[in-house]
Amino acid sequence: MYIMRKKQICYNSRKYGGKEQKVHTDIRRGIDETTKNAKIIKESHMEKRTLYKEGTYKKGNLHTHTTWSDGVHTPQETAEHYRSKGYDFLALTDHWVYGIHPELNRDDFLVFPGTELDIELPGRKDHHLVGFGLPETNRIPEHYTFEEERKNGVLTTAERIIEYFGQRGNVTLYGHPYWSKVDSTDIKYLQGMIGMEIYNHGSEFFGNNGNSETYFDHFLFVRNRIFCFATDDAHDIGTHDLGGFIMVKTREFTHRGILDAIRDGSFYASGGPLLHDFYVKDSVAYITCEPCQHIYFQTPHRGDHLFSEEGDCLTEGSFALNGDEEYVRVTIKNSRGEKAWTQPIWLWLF
Repeated sequence: MYIMRKKQICYNSRKYGGKEQKVHTDIRRGIDETTKNAKIIKESHMEKRTLYKEGTYKKGNLHTHTTWSDGVHTPQETAEHYRSKGYDFLALTDHWVYGIHPELNRDDFLVFPGTELDIELPGRKDHHLVGFGLPETNRIPEHYTFEEERKNGVLTTAERIIEYFGQRGNVTLYGHPYWSKVDSTDIKYLQGMIGMEIYNHGSEFFGNNGNSETYFDHFLFVRNRIFCFATDDAHDIGTHDLGGFIMVKTREFTHRGILDAIRDGSFYASGGPLLHDFYVKDSVAYITCEPCQHIYFQTPHRGDHLFSEEGDCLTEGSFALNGDEEYVRVTIKNSRGEKAWTQPIWLWLF
């Protein structure tokens, strides 16, 4: 098998200890690179990861609609369909109506309470924010429609919605920024969210505007440490409605076990391909995965690309770090163009 390795050229070079290293001279102005590298050296022999070393992967989708809002199928039909397709958990997040659906939980299938709230912005833009939580700690009633909050203008900004969810035991996921036509400057400084949709399958399949990888990078560039999610945003359960999901590596298969793993970053987002592990050890990033054609190592200013001319043949890759990288993450892509995304591993101490 022939493997082509394409290294991305960095912007400038300096010398540290007599050795030339590549650095980005523009990013993070005012921060001394030598100090950053000294901090990294202390951890050079430590293993860093977000995925738990021990645990079991569970497949789920956290953005779905039913007949409670603008979906085609009932909550029960939707949950049964996802369960039949091998999913382990699901959040039913109907527009402006909160669903808990305790009757849909099974020993092998969990339903998270949730909803999706939206705000219209000037310039034909929108904020869409998905909230979900634990059945035992959520404090929003079943089938709540937020009428009082809408009348009193309580939920008129993204910041207010994030705060509202948090005060009531829910986390916030920013939905489909590309579809919503927002600029990265509209959202990249938002605080208090658990993550954003790097991939929204419904938007991508039906509108070619569901891939928001650039937005995720812009969050990371300003050190907003959120996670990336892939979702369906399904309004139907047809052949092409399922395609975005997360794989959560959890120590226990409970609502709390799943959400704790998500909060710890022990999951990855995917539009199809499957990952096995991702970690950094001795200043080298390692990835193992199901066969794919491309492996991209990405940092704020440099990276690496592994490519197989023979199709989906790559199952592992590694990338030597220089010590000036703030974080590293990986994207893999198969020969059908489907991608999966790790969470970033943050490398600096600050």
